Amino acid sequence: MNKQLQDVLALLNRHKINYWLDSGTLLGLMRQGELLENDGDLDFGIWDVELEKLQKIIPSFQQAGYQVYAAYYQGQVFKYNFTPRNLKKWRTIDINVYRKAAGYAWCPMYYFKFSASTKKASPKPKKLAPKIRTLMRSLWKRLNTKLSIKVHIDRLPWRPFLVLGTWWIPAEFYEQRHFDPSIQAWCPHRWEDYLAYRYGNWQQEQENWVFYRDDQGIKAKAPRDLISAN
Repeated sequence: MNKQLQDVLALLNRHKINYWLDSGTLLGLMRQGELLENDGDLDFGIWDVELEKLQKIIPSFQQAGYQVYAAYYQGQVFKYNFTPRNLKKWRTIDINVYRKAAGYAWCPMYYFKFSASTKKASPKPKKLAPKIRTLMRSLWKRLNTKLSIKVHIDRLPWRPFLVLGTWWIPAEFYEQRHFDPSIQAWCPHRWEDYLAYRYGNWQQEQENWVFYRDDQGIKAKAPRDLISAN
């Protein structure tokens, strides 16, 4: 198994943090026994009650060579990102923090506008889009890691530059977890059904996959609107 992933799992397991592997990390390990080659993240999920335990081990990540930042929605942290200083060697670690509403586990999901797949009327904006997106991401992480300024995705100045949706997953998948001894990691309950819920025919690699468009676990509404509607 990937050495970086082994080290992260050992840290989480040692501190008894109730996590589960998620998204592309889970998909790659269960489909082909290894991490997806084109996936630059290690994906995890936790319930919000695990936040205090996770925050206590942030210094361990920093000592291991990660820059740490958190994203906030309505004043509550919903995501920790651990960015390795040596980007060529390691992957970024994303830990989503889930809360419960109407029988679903929910967590804000966002991405920067000007994405590569966004259609524009003229070629000029397409050329500018990657530069704008890179600039915003760079500023986002710099404020968090260097200046310790909290980034609230639902407030200015970020809101106009973000598309905001929601991870909206039947809570039963996360309420119980399955420990896989072959990878020494916790996975969602009934992980095959979970992957089918997210990806459909998960056993087959999908071409032109775009997570915010094709992942069935994502709803195109802000969490506040989605929760109030349910």
